[in-house]
Amino acid sequence: MKHSNKILSYSVLLTAAIFLSSFTSSGINSKFSYQLSQKTSFQNSGEKALVWIFFNDKGPDAVDRLSIPNTFLTKESIDRRFKRIKSENLFDERDIPVYSHYINEIKSAGIQIRHKSKWLNAVSCYADRMQLEAVAGNEFIKNIDLVKKYFKNDEALTESGTDISRTHENLQSDYVSEIDYGPSLNQSNIINVPPVHDRGYNGEEVLIASLDAGFDNLQHPCFSLIRQKGIRTYDFVNGDTIVANGSGRMGDGRHGTITLSLVCGYAPGSLVSPAYNSRFILAKTENSESETPLEEDNWIAAAEWADSLGADIITSSLGYVVFDDPYPSYSWASMDGNTPLITRAADIAVSKGIVVVISSGNAGYNATHNTLAAPADGDSVITVGALTSLKVRASYSSVGPTADGRIKPDVMAMGSFNYSARWGAGNTGYTNAVTGTSIACPMVAGVCALMLSANPNLSPIDVRNILRNTADSSFAPNNLRGWGTINALLAVQNAVNENTSYPADYQLLQNFPNPFNPTTVLRFNLNKSANVSLIIYDVTGKEIDRPLDNKFFTVGSGQISYTNPNISSGVYFYSLIVNGALIDTKKMMLIY
Repeated sequence: MKHSNKILSYSVLLTAAIFLSSFTSSGINSKFSYQLSQKTSFQNSGEKALVWIFFNDKGPDAVDRLSIPNTFLTKESIDRRFKRIKSENLFDERDIPVYSHYINEIKSAGIQIRHKSKWLNAVSCYADRMQLEAVAGNEFIKNIDLVKKYFKNDEALTESGTDISRTHENLQSDYVSEIDYGPSLNQSNIINVPPVHDRGYNGEEVLIASLDAGFDNLQHPCFSLIRQKGIRTYDFVNGDTIVANGSGRMGDGRHGTITLSLVCGYAPGSLVSPAYNSRFILAKTENSESETPLEEDNWIAAAEWADSLGADIITSSLGYVVFDDPYPSYSWASMDGNTPLITRAADIAVSKGIVVVISSGNAGYNATHNTLAAPADGDSVITVGALTSLKVRASYSSVGPTADGRIKPDVMAMGSFNYSARWGAGNTGYTNAVTGTSIACPMVAGVCALMLSANPNLSPIDVRNILRNTADSSFAPNNLRGWGTINALLAVQNAVNENTSYPADYQLLQNFPNPFNPTTVLRFNLNKSANVSLIIYDVTGKEIDRPLDNKFFTVGSGQISYTNPNISSGVYFYSLIVNGALIDTKKMMLIY
């Protein structure tokens, strides 16, 4: 009896093994991600899930199509690439639309397509398990995964219908602007915007895409200038062009109203924001109901839409961490610049010539790991942390390093009770009732627009590097404040390659010779006696040398001969620090 039971057990195991082997060898289940296979609610055959279907290629004629980019890219997108991409490879297969034959095959299985992503070579769609098993056998399908659901870092948003009275010890400035900034002066002063406006730079001829939770008060007086220029809109949550609130519509647009006013609001005497003369396209990407989830395909679709319209800048204040209920998918360890799809898309946008500005997140400091929220971990995006009105890092501002060891955030701006437009359709007032890194992000995006107004040919990496190198902690970047508080005037001056520096009493000159081997001369001019430091950095922003450390110099020209046998060939940066303040940063190259 025992013998026969043993034979029966072997028989059952053998049958199961043959079944599993044949099922796996078909290649069907092997294309399902672990999360998709394990999703509890997906075990019921008739229940649909939102998934990504990824393809292996762009079809048989993809390579040939690259030679005629005007057949798949708009003129605006092509023009931006010629201005901003400093490479011969202006176009690649990621620009080619998803192959229509593959899409038709998916549709023929009864699957409902939601978004098509040419950058990821994928479609997001609703499908049940039987439908996915039916299409997964096609050779052109690479793999299938769940669309991730992101949950926004909470911010302090006051629900009161009136402005909040806050006592700020405003930082004083000797500069008197021609424009009346009203109560918004401090947030602009902290990043040195007023003198840039007075020089005539205000974001003109720059197209900014704002990706947010909706915009419920576009008729506010502070938006009159951008309304005159015309605004393109699309709601990726509800699938139409209405980005305001409404009966039966998913989402709440107050967050977008606030952030938009901080990048472009213009109402002298009340609110003046950096890029008040730019043009705008607005995308509603987040369904802010319940726990404010964002499905990553909304954001990616909006970024590709912005690219197609020729956007110069994407500003997105929606920092997210991800949990695919009921199984956690991403964590701090996933913030490595490559894992979250939304991060990959943000970096792809940069590769297409778009400056991408992102909030770091509102999870504060953790002694053991980063607290970043995707896509703030992107290696090419400009990640923004928040300051208080006293120019001190806000305790809630998320920190790095990324999981692969890079410094984040990149730069800082005020994000604590900034003065902004009041949300709510028909409201004409202003408020300082919100705080968070979302509020700092649009201020930096606005300064990026000032830089592109001054020099339209800057690449996104140029913009990021200039912001870093002219920020107030560029001599010692770290994971609490990045390269520090941005300085709009210094950034714009660097953008147009002006020979003057700020303040005008001090000037850093280009090293000579450049490139050099093995010695160069670092030069500067002083119109006032001062203590001078010269600091050398590598391309990652790490300080590698201080040939001058707070040495006193009298009025006149100064110079030192510089040699460092401990560094290898490559690009380096050197900064002039006078009386503790950063004056300018320039690039030099060592060639052995």
